[in-house]
Amino acid sequence: MTAVLRDAGERARIAGSLDETLVVEAAAGTGKTTELVGRLINVLAEGRGRVETVAAVAFTDKAAGELKLRLRAGLERARRDAADAARRAHLEDAIGRLEEARIGTIHSFCADLLRERTVEARVDPDFRVVTEPEAKQLYRRAFRSWIETCYQDPPDGVRRALRRSSLRDRRDEQDGGPVERLSDAGWSLAAWRDLRAPWRRPAFDREERIAALVAALHDLAAAMAACSHPKDSLFNDAAAARRLSGDIREVEREQPRDLDGLEAQFIDLLRDKPFRRPKRGSDRNYPSAAARAAILRAHESFVRELEAFARDADADLAALLHGELLEAVDGYEALKARQGVLDFTDLLIKTRDVLRDRADVRAAMQERLTHIFVDEFQDTDPLQAEIALLLASGDPSVSDWRQTVPVPGKLFIVGDPKQSIYRFRGADVGTYQEVKSLVCGRGAALVHLTTSFRAVPSIQRLVNRAFDGAMAEDPAALQAAYVALAPYRRGRAQPAIVALPVPRYRNREGEITKTAIKGSLPGAVAAFTGCSRRAAGP
Repeated sequence: MTAVLRDAGERARIAGSLDETLVVEAAAGTGKTTELVGRLINVLAEGRGRVETVAAVAFTDKAAGELKLRLRAGLERARRDAADAARRAHLEDAIGRLEEARIGTIHSFCADLLRERTVEARVDPDFRVVTEPEAKQLYRRAFRSWIETCYQDPPDGVRRALRRSSLRDRRDEQDGGPVERLSDAGWSLAAWRDLRAPWRRPAFDREERIAALVAALHDLAAAMAACSHPKDSLFNDAAAARRLSGDIREVEREQPRDLDGLEAQFIDLLRDKPFRRPKRGSDRNYPSAAARAAILRAHESFVRELEAFARDADADLAALLHGELLEAVDGYEALKARQGVLDFTDLLIKTRDVLRDRADVRAAMQERLTHIFVDEFQDTDPLQAEIALLLASGDPSVSDWRQTVPVPGKLFIVGDPKQSIYRFRGADVGTYQEVKSLVCGRGAALVHLTTSFRAVPSIQRLVNRAFDGAMAEDPAALQAAYVALAPYRRGRAQPAIVALPVPRYRNREGEITKTAIKGSLPGAVAAFTGCSRRAAGP
């Protein structure tokens, strides 16, 4: 019996509706790349575009290589099956010139464009693209030079950041500490260096907030002193708070209040797991049950205040550091310019800039490219989206990508917003959603592929039932909608799904933890497979 594709109409539309701009959403295993290749072959076979006028963008070099191999195989099959002479001639021309095809990553596409337009893009005509490790090494040189100038008179953000202790376990000898953390923050900022507007900095009275925390900490430590048994679990778990209270009293007898130091110490205290989630102790170790209950309430209130302070202090510090670290990023830019190299982000920024700012370059590229195919569009960042829409536009005079109207049939986007989880190099599902809304509001059609070729029906039913009600589209939360999978393969006699119990999911303290669950899974699986083998016999 031949399997029926429930989305056969959508697949036929992808293959044959060549004058229609399409956004295709498809889960893993639904054959979205196959459909992209099929449409591309039809574009070439119908003479709508030629190899040199088509661009196909994949996410990785490996994916681009596989795309080219699948395209070559598909073109050969289509030529063999072509009954129409004109169609066969177009296919033969495409096969003969396939090496001229612009099939690669967005970065390779941008590098090719910049090499053609070095003058207009203001890049070294002999520029070299550095690898990620090379780029990071250059950045670290620039950062070291910048941080050395900061030590004698550090700006506010750097001064506060240097007082913070490590985000990792302070006993970890491999951790570079606050300077390394600053360097990492600057490197992350370098990926967004084209967005230089100051970050919003809400009002934050650090001195007043710290004063309130110090007073609350002293009160909590004084209440704890009523404990009559030094081994009481609540008393022991609050040891870090009592030590900090004593240290503050001793230091402030001799010195003025150190706001930077206290900020760092309070955030360290919040990271002390026993203090943050203490055991409840015993009534017999306190003057009364009411006294112990009052301490627990005071502790809970103090932790809430501490969490709010940490959030606000971190946000305030981030806004300060954004402006200060841009100086290190500028040093990195200068180093690259002197060496005539570009990193991956440069390829995107400079391509976007030359397309946006030079009407002649924009018009020439729009005329040259008749079709643009983008695979895995959910992993596209804002710069890549801007480049794609500027190239797909039908009006060379429009330089704002949000105002572009794609030429009908020129743009073909394939993606699965549910897979946009990695945020690799600035990828954001919000960008995908914005582009989808923009182009669909200007004539594009949204098509869903639902037939999954990988999983058997029982697994698909489980997945559908688990996610159908749990995943609702929410643009504000950047949550994609769930599209139910349709079956294609036949079911099998043996079970495709086995639900095993987790025998030990609590740790020694009685808490449900991932560590406890993971620790018990090997035994549960081994017990099941051992029983299965014994039941099956020799």
